[in-house]
Amino acid sequence: TEQAGAHGGGRPTRPSSPPLGHPLWRVDRLLLVTDEHGSIMGFDFLLGGPLGVAGQEPLEARAIALLCQSMTCPLGAGEPRRPKQLTVGDPALSLEPLLSRLGVKLSEGPLRGWGPRPAFTFPSTRVPACHVCKRHSFEAHVAACQHCRAVLYCSERCRTLDWNRSPEDVGHRFWCQRMAGYMSRAPELADLPFTFAAEATSETFNKEGFLSARGLTRGYWAGESMLGGGTRGARHGNPFEALRPEGGVALQAAPPEPPTARTFFGSWKEYYQWRGLSLSAPPAVILTYPLTLYYIITQLAPQDFPELNILNKQSLKIHVVETGKEFGVLMVFWELSVLLPHVSLELLLVGDLVPPELDGQQFLLQRDVSPGLAPRSKGGRRELQLGFSARPYHLLQAPKADLVIAFNSGLALKETWRSSLPRLQVRRLHAARPARPCGGEEHP
Repeated sequence: TEQAGAHGGGRPTRPSSPPLGHPLWRVDRLLLVTDEHGSIMGFDFLLGGPLGVAGQEPLEARAIALLCQSMTCPLGAGEPRRPKQLTVGDPALSLEPLLSRLGVKLSEGPLRGWGPRPAFTFPSTRVPACHVCKRHSFEAHVAACQHCRAVLYCSERCRTLDWNRSPEDVGHRFWCQRMAGYMSRAPELADLPFTFAAEATSETFNKEGFLSARGLTRGYWAGESMLGGGTRGARHGNPFEALRPEGGVALQAAPPEPPTARTFFGSWKEYYQWRGLSLSAPPAVILTYPLTLYYIITQLAPQDFPELNILNKQSLKIHVVETGKEFGVLMVFWELSVLLPHVSLELLLVGDLVPPELDGQQFLLQRDVSPGLAPRSKGGRRELQLGFSARPYHLLQAPKADLVIAFNSGLALKETWRSSLPRLQVRRLHAARPARPCGGEEHP
């Protein structure tokens, strides 16, 4: 029996005095169905009611119902299937009479050697969902469009509705051929120099296992896990402390050798070599945000907009719209000041996920021995300034930006984005939406 008595991520609280209006519940039983490889096919749990009230519901019928659901619509674990043999971990469960009706044989011996070990994590599975009605694969069988393989549907009705959407340019009839072209380039996602590239881009990637095996359980890494909340990291000291794995060494705030003047890195491999990192080191997962900005500033912008070439322009104002996960890793943007020490950068993070208390605030990432966030002061050229606006971009009141950048590839699906497009067109802003923030071998 477990008691749900922890609040806020600190030490467990005593269950005797729950907060007013928030009764604590006891989990009497957790039912979990996995395949032979440990992939979770379904789960259920029985609540015993508020603490002190025992639950009396029998398990057998609930367990069989969960097994049937797991066979029909496995939770992110492949196609529907029926096991030949079932091993039960709780001797108190008497399932044999019911299993015979399903054509499933019960293993003679009990389940042994299974249980939460110190390094145990639930595999993080991508749970497919219907593109139209949003039903998940554990609610209904979903299948990909036979032509593009990019979107999933739970029924012919949903597929037809999506095909004939109005206006025409939002329907799948318009996008199917285009998306087939995008999907044909999917293998390029693994075109990275890291030793973990093939694993991390696999369709069966177990992110929780990846993080746990590398000791990536604290700081910014907690925000990558479904088992932990995000963190903003420390606002003072080494800005990369929150990237440090358990038992590992933090990335230095600045390498001993600054980058060569008027030259820029064109690949992850070049950057890692300069930073003294092994290609097995995972910081690129988080550093993708500042280094995508770096690539746009140094490589893309000068090609398309010569007036933004930082060899001639010493300052840039950049709006980061529809801010999401990048807000949780603010301090890693310090790397821009390390890579571009001769440029003054102003970043304004805009979006409804920005905490209201930061709306209108501006901070300066100071360049000294112990970098940190400080209130903005006058002057400060060749520094990195951060500003925040907790509103949709079309409602923003701020000086014109040199660049508008969006990391969130789903922003075009938001109604607020349609309102923002005229703003970009009227003000003739330079806009970029990275197709894949981490980039390939050809650039950071």
